[in-house]
Amino acid sequence: MNYKLYVKNKNATFENVVGKNLMDILGARVDVVPKGCHHGACGVCKVKVLSGKFQNIGMNRKLITEEDEANNIFLACRLEAKSDMELEFIPKKRKSSVYVLGD
Repeated sequence: MNYKLYVKNKNATFENVVGKNLMDILGARVDVVPKGCHHGACGVCKVKVLSGKFQNIGMNRKLITEEDEANNIFLACRLEAKSDMELEFIPKKRKSSVYVLGD
């Protein structure tokens, strides 16, 4: 079964294959997501889930707090879609000139 993923601040829609994390799906397009760790360690894929059902496959508490989760903020690499979803990337504060999601 496929679900649609819509990234609001990138105006991009994706078809999601069940069983893959969101970052793996979104990473198919470099103009939306740069290559990253995909394992929950870097925090570059922080997103706010605007709508949809998903499975949380474990958050890194150094990057995502319980308060973040209560506000629907997660790491895309640690979520699997369980319905159509809408989300937006949260820009990471810049410490250098490195590309940041949400910019």
